[in-house]
Amino acid sequence: MALTAAVVVGALGLTSCASPETDDPTGGRQGKEADIMIGASLELSGPTQSIGTAYEKALELQVGLINKQGGVLGGRKLRLIVKDNQTKPAQNITNVNNLINNDHVAAVITGGCSACTVPVTTIVEKRKVPLISLASATAITSPVAERRYTFKISPNPAQDAGVLLAELKKKGVKSIGLLNVDNPYGQEGRAAVLAQAKKAGIEVTGIQQFGQEDKDMSVQAKRLVAGRPDVVVVWAVMPAAGIIAKNLRDAEFGGGVYLDAGAGAELFVKGAQGAAEGIHMVFPRVLAIGDVTSHDKTVRAQKEWVDRYTDKYQNYSGFASFGADAALMLRNAIAKAGTTDGPKLRDTMETLGFDGVSGPIRNTAQDHSGLQPESLGVLVVREGDWHLAN
Repeated sequence: MALTAAVVVGALGLTSCASPETDDPTGGRQGKEADIMIGASLELSGPTQSIGTAYEKALELQVGLINKQGGVLGGRKLRLIVKDNQTKPAQNITNVNNLINNDHVAAVITGGCSACTVPVTTIVEKRKVPLISLASATAITSPVAERRYTFKISPNPAQDAGVLLAELKKKGVKSIGLLNVDNPYGQEGRAAVLAQAKKAGIEVTGIQQFGQEDKDMSVQAKRLVAGRPDVVVVWAVMPAAGIIAKNLRDAEFGGGVYLDAGAGAELFVKGAQGAAEGIHMVFPRVLAIGDVTSHDKTVRAQKEWVDRYTDKYQNYSGFASFGADAALMLRNAIAKAGTTDGPKLRDTMETLGFDGVSGPIRNTAQDHSGLQPESLGVLVVREGDWHLAN
């Protein structure tokens, strides 16, 4: 089902509003007029709380827009129930169990912590409740045969690495150093970068890792700089990405610095302070939508979303697009399925296609990570803001 770009910001009402079932096992136990419960377990404290907070703001805004435009299934409203997973896998497990067992949610959204999300995929599989993750690791949705009820929005590490190394090869870069966080997200990113670097004929002069809760990576930065690479590739979320940028500056590194999509978007610019200028990142182009001159419906809708978010929260978070698209995916799937029944909702989500805030999303039975590669671009910090590099 390809939706028009206007759907991205809730500008149009839904035309598929089948009568809801009154005996749905999740999300509809209080009758056809009841709110549809949507659970979210996000990093509202802990090392990645800044990202989780951006997700929460985006979800609240998008759910509010959906409800303002008439909700779903003949006027039922979505009700968002948010819990803090503290960036801890054990707490995320507790939250997801509570959302399903006590809050009777129709679906669950989890945040950017890949290590927190992977353990709960078995829970939703057993309970037959769809889950949408905002984290990046491929293991969240793969193998699909074991993750039938799990979907995700953000790009796969292999997609990020492919775009990043293609850019470096085009620029004639001969060598890179690599610094990644030592968790599933970082390890997968490291493997993807090394594979793409080998394919591109780019030498890797050094590889360093750091712990998820480390607050200084100056030792690793100095070791990488000693290898004299042309570029340092950083695979890290905030606040670590910002700290690393400052560590590299303090180590007097004069080459380029390239980040993956987890780095934090506007959070990185703020966290890295003066060290952010000139740094590159692979990310959905919507973060630099002001540089896009096209006037097609999708671009206009993306700009409207960015304006709405900025008006409400005074600045724009790059991560907001992922949260917005998670809410849209659920709204569209519920409307198309005509029910909040878990298995039927899952079946619908698996073949769902729409133009989201992040870019085109096309789920298939073989791939539950539907954000398309053409959504991604290379961005650069100029005068304290993200712009398209090319």
